[in-house]
Amino acid sequence: MKSKTSMLWMILMLGGTASAQSTAPAQTAPAAQPAAAGAVTREAGAITALEKMGAYLRTLTTFQVRGDGSTEDVYENGQKIQLPGTIDLLVSRPNRLRANLNSTLKRREFFYDGKALTIFAPRQGYYAVVAAPPTIKEMIDLASERLQLVLPMSDLFELGIDPQLTNRITAAAFVSTDVIGDQVCNHYAFRQPGVDWQIWIRDGAQPLPCKWVLTSTADAAQPNYEMRFTWDLKPTIPPEAFTFVPPEGADRISIAAVKE
Repeated sequence: MKSKTSMLWMILMLGGTASAQSTAPAQTAPAAQPAAAGAVTREAGAITALEKMGAYLRTLTTFQVRGDGSTEDVYENGQKIQLPGTIDLLVSRPNRLRANLNSTLKRREFFYDGKALTIFAPRQGYYAVVAAPPTIKEMIDLASERLQLVLPMSDLFELGIDPQLTNRITAAAFVSTDVIGDQVCNHYAFRQPGVDWQIWIRDGAQPLPCKWVLTSTADAAQPNYEMRFTWDLKPTIPPEAFTFVPPEGADRISIAAVKE
């Protein structure tokens, strides 16, 4: 039985100008009605909540975040199959990053030490090393533009930087205040071409993302992608955390830049 489609680690690219004003309601409000398809209904408070979250994320210098999620595979008969996966990201700005992606379909490990980016595929036993610029932001741009490589959760470094990305949002609304795990989080719903998505943002002085759900509207089957986040803002980082040591039997391969 062949798979018809899947949303595998879809990456949101959001934006806007950071705002210091909090618009999250203090108490649970009635759930907002979803916007009709094509309707332009953008609540200012919902957009501001995104911008505030992005601005706060950019103040973090050292952190670890784990994402536990799932993506849906939709068979030709319409049956949806849920595939679990995890992403673990360790960051020490401005020039250290490690990311591990472990899903049903793929395992990848990324190491960035301020000089080089190493990509390791444990199941295949191959790794590649690419010379990289001296900051995480520049490294992510290099990976995207030259290698067409999207690092897990790399969108966390883009939130609130480019207003044109926020302009893609056609509908934005506050839904309710919920409890995700042991965190009180404000729930927002958004629409943009090709995807409906929801995000829960921690209430209070640390507006971290708690959870997000994405639904592909470009596909008639509308597969979902979901992830919950666990944050550690004071992680213990061993000295070798960002250094890749090839395991015995691993083979180094080259990786080519994508031509224009």
